[in-house]
Amino acid sequence: MRVPVRRDSKGDPRPDDRAGNHGSRDTAPGGCQMSDGGDLAGGGYRATPRVVATSGRRPPAASPRPRLGMLRPMAGPLHDVRDHVVSMIVAGELLPGAALPAERELAIRLGVSRPLVREALRSLEAVNIVESRRGAGTYVTDLTPELLLAPLSYAFRLVHGSYLDLFQVRRFLEPAAAAEAASTVKEDNLVEMDELLKALDEPDEDTFPENDLAFHEWIVRQTGNPLLLSIIRGIRDLEFTVLEVTAANTVNREQSQIEHRAIGKAIREGDPERAKAAMLLHLARVEDQVRSSGTGCPASASEAH
Repeated sequence: MRVPVRRDSKGDPRPDDRAGNHGSRDTAPGGCQMSDGGDLAGGGYRATPRVVATSGRRPPAASPRPRLGMLRPMAGPLHDVRDHVVSMIVAGELLPGAALPAERELAIRLGVSRPLVREALRSLEAVNIVESRRGAGTYVTDLTPELLLAPLSYAFRLVHGSYLDLFQVRRFLEPAAAAEAASTVKEDNLVEMDELLKALDEPDEDTFPENDLAFHEWIVRQTGNPLLLSIIRGIRDLEFTVLEVTAANTVNREQSQIEHRAIGKAIREGDPERAKAAMLLHLARVEDQVRSSGTGCPASASEAH
């Protein structure tokens, strides 16, 4: 069958139809062009569609997704000195408790002034990464999560966060942690869980808050996620303040322990969904208790206690 040739207004063949030359690319529906490359899968030619910009301008190249090591929120000599010290710690050149190089040595190594080094070390001391010892120099702290995340509680107070905000964070994290624990917990670790639950059976108002926190931390530890564990440990003192208020009531302590055992049972039986639901139920009830007690902010919690 002969294919008719399309002609323009003057009767001449259109450029794309001359002499049977259909070009090296075909136009597909939607404005895509078919590239020259293709394959013969299935015995036939299959072209690869390629979208061509219609504006005449080349579209901007997509920026590569940054890796964690590429993210630099600050810049400048002060940041460089801080970053250098932290990098030495991360690389294992400086272990917890180790002495830092002298200020003069750091200044020469980095090509900055000693006052700038001193200012950088003070900023690291403020976030508990290093500590200054009078007459002995500057040392790396023990770098425990509690120490490193201690500023989190100050930030919570300074932004006027409420304890209801704290429970929202816990609802985001702990039910998922309970589900993960039910999926991955090792049989040997269940012995520790039983010991923690037994300690919570004691009706002692003074020890209940600490035992309660220990049980919740045990669950998070089963996930094997050090970052999640660090976050939970970083808000321990905030949780402890709430628990001192809510645990003052015997009925509340008993109800909490019923819920703790339900969570533990689901974890022991390897039921992630039930463990997640039990944790959500527990946190929701304690949150309602906090609401009814009027414990809305750090100041009111201290007054209530």
